[in-house]
Amino acid sequence: MAGNMIARLAAAAALLVAAAVTVTGSDARRYAGGGKCVGTRKYEVTLKLNWSSRTHPRSYPAGGNFSPPTVAAHASRYQMWAPGSFASTGIQTVAETGNPAPLRKELEMYQKAGHVSSWAGTDAPTPTGVETVKLRVTANAATGAVYVSGATMLFPSPDWFTGFYNIPVCRHGRWVPKAWGRLTFWDSGTDSGRTHTAEDVVTKPPTTIFSLNNRGFPAFGTAVGYYTIRAV
Repeated sequence: MAGNMIARLAAAAALLVAAAVTVTGSDARRYAGGGKCVGTRKYEVTLKLNWSSRTHPRSYPAGGNFSPPTVAAHASRYQMWAPGSFASTGIQTVAETGNPAPLRKELEMYQKAGHVSSWAGTDAPTPTGVETVKLRVTANAATGAVYVSGATMLFPSPDWFTGFYNIPVCRHGRWVPKAWGRLTFWDSGTDSGRTHTAEDVVTKPPTTIFSLNNRGFPAFGTAVGYYTIRAV
């Protein structure tokens, strides 16, 4: 009698497990089918840069401006930069010298590998610290390139830059019409200079990228502008 009861309970449990697996599998397939964006989408990235003696009266260096900005649409297999990560050669060079060439060469390499769908950048630095820069990139759902990142140096500085990282433009199976955020101070972790015009002091060993925005000098808690990523 007890043996029959145990057998019946075991059979019932097996049916419940099978039903749960069936529902889970169905939901997974439905999510996969409806949870991904399709095709490509163009985005205009606007950097509204606002760094001057008016916005940062205690730290703005005379003639301060921004290096040629670079933005990219990429998959999760590529990371331009992120807090807590070590700066690549490309980001280090941007942050320390303003030269975007190594970063753009890096992007071309990852583009050939299928991890970057497109990138764009200006040819020259901004004339002043108060400028608006517009660039366009194309996200591609087929390759997973549904994230947008960008970077530009605050010049002069030891290794300080601003930008944004891994901003998703596909959510819940739909292309995002618009995303925006603040542009703040970041340290690439490769130079230990403490002022905008300090001599080069190589950080050995290098540290990971970290925020300067909530510290005193140079940010004093004030952003250097805003970015907008808008579908076009």
